[in-house]
Formats: sequence, C-alpha cells, structure tokens
Amino acid sequence: MEQVGKKSKKRRIGRPNRVLYNLGFGALLLYFRIFVGTRFKFDRSGLSDLKTGPALIVAPHISGIDHITVGWECKKFRPTFVLSEHLFAKPLIRFILTRFGHVIPKKMFYADASTIMGIMRAKNEGNVIVLFPEGRMNAAPHTYPVTKGTAELIKKLKVPVYCVEATGAALADPKWYKGFRKGLVTVTARRIFSPEDISALDIKSIDSRLSDEILHDDEIAAAGRRFPAKDTVAGLDGILYRCPECMREFTLAARDCKVKCSSCGFETELTDDYRFTSGRFASINPWFYWQIDCIDLDEVFEEDIDIGAIDKKGNMDFAAGKGHLILDRERLIVKGRVFGEEIDYNCTLSALGGTPYTPNREFDVYCKGRLLYLQPQDRRKVIKYVNFIDKAVAQERGIALY
Repeated sequence: MEQVGKKSKKRRIGRPNRVLYNLGFGALLLYFRIFVGTRFKFDRSGLSDLKTGPALIVAPHISGIDHITVGWECKKFRPTFVLSEHLFAKPLIRFILTRFGHVIPKKMFYADASTIMGIMRAKNEGNVIVLFPEGRMNAAPHTYPVTKGTAELIKKLKVPVYCVEATGAALADPKWYKGFRKGLVTVTARRIFSPEDISALDIKSIDSRLSDEILHDDEIAAAGRRFPAKDTVAGLDGILYRCPECMREFTLAARDCKVKCSSCGFETELTDDYRFTSGRFASINPWFYWQIDCIDLDEVFEEDIDIGAIDKKGNMDFAAGKGHLILDRERLIVKGRVFGEEIDYNCTLSALGGTPYTPNREFDVYCKGRLLYLQPQDRRKVIKYVNFIDKAVAQERGIALY
C-alpha cells in the first residue's frame, strides 16, 4: 500500500510554491526593468471571471519572454506550463523546472501521449494550464499557424479558454537578436471559449476561432513604440537572406543598424521603431514572408551536416555526430552517426508538420523520440530550410502562413 501511495504522488502534477513563484517571476521583471529598461504593463481585467481552475490559457508565441509575461499575468493561479523538452537540455533551467516548476514537458511536432496524459491530470487537479498552440516560436515578429490537434484537445478538455497576449514582446526580445531591448510590453487577457461554447462547436469551428485569436503581428500591434539598441540589426541576416533588389541569396550583411547586399550594393537602415528607411519593404515581416513566397518547392537540398543530441547527463551536445541531409518537397531524410550510433531519419514533410529552430544555428527533429539538432555547414541556411518545410506543409494542408 505504501508503494502504491508513492507512485500516485509521483504522478501528481501539483502547482509551484506561491512564495517561490512570486519571488522568481518578480525578480525577472525587476531585472528587465532595472538592467534592460524593458517596461511591462499588465491588465488582468480579462481574467476577472476566472476564479479558479481548471482552465486553459493559450498565448501567441512570439518571443523568448512569453513565459514571463504569461506567468505574471496569471500569477494568481500559479499555472501549469506545457513546455518544450528543449528547455530541459539546459542544466540550470532543467534544475529549476524539475525541482520547482511543476511543468509538463512536450516534444514539439512529435506525438507524445505522456503530454496529453499530463494535461488531463492537471485538469483533474483543478489547475490552470498554459499552452502555446503554435508549437514553436517564429523568428519574425508574427505568429505561426496553430498546430494540428489543438482544437481536438480543447474539445476534450471542455474547460474555459483564455488568451493572454503580450504586445511588443517580439520587438523587445527578437529571436534573431542576442539580448533584450528597452521598450514597452503590454500584456492583456480575454476569454475566447466557455465550456458551453466548446460543447456547441465542432472541431473545425474551434480551430478557426482559435487561429483568429492567436494571430498576432507585433509590428502592427506595437506600431509607434520604440525599442532602442546599440545595433538594431545585429543578427538580422540570420533570417533575412534574399536581397529584394538583385534577388541574390546569402549576400546580405547586417551590422551598424544597416542591412547591405554585397552583390548589388543595396542598403537600408532599421530604425528603433522597427521600420526600414529605404527599399521595397517597410519592416521585417513583409520581407520575411516575401522570401517564403519566392521559394521554389521543386528545389532539392542535399549536404553534409553536423548533428547535436542530448548526452547521458541530459545536456545538449552540439558536436554529438555528423550526417547527410536530403530535403525536397515531400521528405526530410537524415542519415549519420550520433554518439557512435547510426541514425536513419526519414519523414514526410506532411507528417513532420514543422520544425523548431534557432537562426544561424540549427533546426530540430525527433528521431524515434530522440531530439536532434540539424546544423548545416552554412548556418545561414537554417532559416531557408525551415521556411521551405513550412511552405510545403502549408500548401499541402491548404492553410496560410501569414
């Protein structure tokens, strides 16, 4: 009987300690306020009718500080976050999450029954659950489409669903930029489904409404705000790779607040309100999505790559192995060796659905449940490979990327 009790206790999700939760998030916000100059304004009026769980919080995933903004907006409930397994590959973050976080780990773009079981346990415990339904963060200040299966999960949970939105977060913490910026981030909340709504709506209707609610263009939403930086474009050539004038690829260099093409000499400056001073594009988003429109899905990519994987200690080793990659509009194939073991990954893009990534570093897949970081020899190609996959999947599914 004692062993049964222990097993039952281990399966309980629980909630973070209130004091530690408030101290942790409070310290993070204080750091941004004092040392970065990022200001946050929280409006919780949209959560006023939520007295207790169970409930589901969904949020656009547009920046690395989304967990902070959602966490503080919902501090009253000390919510249960569904977080990417990527975060557990970092020792300090893994220690905090496993010891104090009471989170539910998730393999991004990989079917994992344990995640659904964890979410259902959290619901049965009366928890408020936080989910980022895009499944990954975009490098442009714009949301991705909602991942398949999210509407079915909402239908299964039948709990109130709220959306927490942080306007300015993608501009204060761009994925392509190393570091944070001064500026204003405003956080709001609103209810998008009641249990009665969910019971009355079919899956398609739930998916459509959820997609509309999650859609967020931070350049438009935060228009007029300023986010000063010493170099406004540092790292931007990790996501902007095609010159809008001569159409050449990987000829752009971003430094000293300017983006310049080494082929034709085109040059433009990015001001601290995220607007270009010249050229055909006024801001990052239209340039970024124009590149996707230019992609030829009949192109085939093939090259040797480096592969990263999680070692025995649970940490990511970027030099775990090497392999060979083939990518076309139908499949992604990777063959090689990781920690001396052979790997053979062969997946249709339709089944893959999409891939998380870090610009100028890697894009990620799960091979038989094992997280792999795929690193092209020219790391600038990461964004094109990711965009190629996204375009192919969007066309196959008949959905829009923006």
